[in-house]
Amino acid sequence: MKNIINSSSLKGTCLPEVYADQLVRQVLRGAVLLLALVMSITISAQTKTLNAADFGAIPDDGRNDQQALQSAVDACRKAPGTTLIIPPGVYDIIDADAVKLMNDIMNWKMGRNPQDVIYTPYYPYSKGIDLTGLKDVTIKADGATLLCTGWMEPVSIIDAENVTIEGLTIDYKTIPHSEGKVVKVDKKYIDVELSNTEWLRDKMLITRIMFWNLNRDRLLAEPVYFPKDTKKIDDKTIRIFFRTKPGMLGTIALMDHTFHFRPALLILGSKNTVLDRITIYSQPGMGIVGHRSEDILMTGLRVVPGPGRYQSTNTDATHFTSCQGTIRFDGCMFEGQGDDATNVHGYYHKFTKDLGNNTYNIKLEERWCTHAAVLDFPDVGDTVEIVKKSSLEVITKMIVLKVDTFPKEWRSEVTFDRPLPGNKDDFYFIDVTQLPALEFVNSYVGSHLARGVLVKTRNVLIENCTFRDGTGTAIHIGAEGDWREGAGSENVTIRNNRMIRTGRGAGRQDGACAIALNVKAPNNKVPGIHKNIIIDGNIIIGEDAPVGISIQGADNVNLTENVITGCRKDVGVKYSTNVEILESKK
Repeated sequence: MKNIINSSSLKGTCLPEVYADQLVRQVLRGAVLLLALVMSITISAQTKTLNAADFGAIPDDGRNDQQALQSAVDACRKAPGTTLIIPPGVYDIIDADAVKLMNDIMNWKMGRNPQDVIYTPYYPYSKGIDLTGLKDVTIKADGATLLCTGWMEPVSIIDAENVTIEGLTIDYKTIPHSEGKVVKVDKKYIDVELSNTEWLRDKMLITRIMFWNLNRDRLLAEPVYFPKDTKKIDDKTIRIFFRTKPGMLGTIALMDHTFHFRPALLILGSKNTVLDRITIYSQPGMGIVGHRSEDILMTGLRVVPGPGRYQSTNTDATHFTSCQGTIRFDGCMFEGQGDDATNVHGYYHKFTKDLGNNTYNIKLEERWCTHAAVLDFPDVGDTVEIVKKSSLEVITKMIVLKVDTFPKEWRSEVTFDRPLPGNKDDFYFIDVTQLPALEFVNSYVGSHLARGVLVKTRNVLIENCTFRDGTGTAIHIGAEGDWREGAGSENVTIRNNRMIRTGRGAGRQDGACAIALNVKAPNNKVPGIHKNIIIDGNIIIGEDAPVGISIQGADNVNLTENVITGCRKDVGVKYSTNVEILESKK
């Protein structure tokens, strides 16, 4: 840059030297401010704000907004750095294929258990809003609701980077479960007066019934699966046949019409996803599924029943598999879901064929699918642990040198840096590079089915949370070979939580109401599958629970300053080493 002003160029003028220096500083300061202004204008020009209304998405008019919202999203895809505004109101998402699928399911075309058909690898499905390939995009949707007609995946985030969604609510016009009050109980049936009668008919498809106790504001301890038969009594009452139990009269029956299907929000192959104040009221499947993704932050997430209802999602509120980075929940709320609040894990794969040269065919059995229903596989450079099928103990580690995937055949061919240490049929492998840190903090888990937080990962913090009246153990640290979900957990801190009347029935682990560490394998007596666990300063209030905390298959566990009441035994320890228990407060 020519003609730069400096103090020496002002010497010889009538200005004293000190004033010349001040003038130089003022000129330079002005130049800096001018440069900042120019840069600001340039950045503003590059940062675009779009409004969904300009693409024809008009809320509260009862018309299908799917294409208009998708057009707005497509415009963001072409312009990284865009902020998309979705104004408040209800946006109808109506998909003909999703409606057909819903009706086929309810007409028994998918059988007694629809998930056996619809929750299989690469089964076709409808997407509501497809965010595939977005980069550096923020969607501001405070007060906006996607109201879905037909069972679908309302929001898909695939191969995206730096996507933030704020304030969005997801619900269904025809929810994937029915609710109603139990008005009569016989030994062999119940009569339910339905609050939503969309699916009322003689042969009503019901896969499971949960029961909400209005007096205790929580679920009964056990659900009913696959009742024998149903019969329509009148225009609002269904009779459901099964062997009944005491306590059902006057409860709200929550009748699922399927278990697993697509999630309300999928995060697949994406990086740096932020979900801020998202609400999910219902879904024929899970609330959020993340698979092979990196760094997911959820703040103020709510998976809770919609207004006037008692159930939220049909299965897990959230579920994360084969991810990296950090999965963080902060200030979140869960209630009424048909399974865990969250489950974070990798997959145990089997070796099906030795192809020579340290190359093996690997496969996750079809029976377990994956939770995103797409192939799971390691990446080149990943570290995998070789574990015994019989006990899940780690035998060695190997590095992945090459990967060839065959998604439609549900298998991969993987080359490692060395051969297996024995017969391939004796081992699983699990990718420990694809195990994220988990932070579950400042959150609330109300009454729901099964466990609160299910941990099968490493570097975990569960802190300042409340778990209330869940049917299963509040926090479960488990390597589950029976589900092909692992790995053994390490470096877990469970601190300053409140666990109140949890572990009353379905999903309780080893009799523990609050915390359980265990191993699901033919030989579950090997210590050290889980390592380096701190359980500190928790308040545990059982409801005549067999035990407050159960520890099995672990090494280096420290329990300090926990307050445990309402349990026949505070802590139970089996098959573990180096367990230190400082006297709990009473």
